Amino acid sequence: MDFKNMQEFFWPTIHDAESAKKAADQGFMAAILYLILSLGVILSAQPEKLLDVLVVALCGFFAKKKQSRIAAVLGTAMIAPEFVFSLGGGDLLRVLTTVILLLLFINAVRGTFLYHRYAKAKPLETAVEVIPPASPPTQEKENPPQA
Repeated sequence: MDFKNMQEFFWPTIHDAESAKKAADQGFMAAILYLILSLGVILSAQPEKLLDVLVVALCGFFAKKKQSRIAAVLGTAMIAPEFVFSLGGGDLLRVLTTVILLLLFINAVRGTFLYHRYAKAKPLETAVEVIPPASPPTQEKENPPQA
């Protein structure tokens, strides 16, 4: 994979409403990843974590479907403590996973805020005037005198 493509995935360029929506979709991707990664923990030892996982999943869903800024910020706020706890644990895989999840939710925040900014902006209306082609000059031929 090219470095430019990796950079575009982890920090997408947002230049219009459509690219903002794609960046906001990363919040949903992060929520699904978090749900999958937390499923084992929920089923084995910590069923009380189920509420946290459901809130993050709903945040990702609303960030994607409704372009909700609140949901994107809340999802980021729910993942941030996971990052802090992973740093304390010292497990490199867990730190890397939470960094990726946090980055995806930060992109969702960027996407949702910029989506609403681009949606409010009036699209530039380019006026195209269609002018019919000019008719060729009419040349009236004089009737030649008949001899």
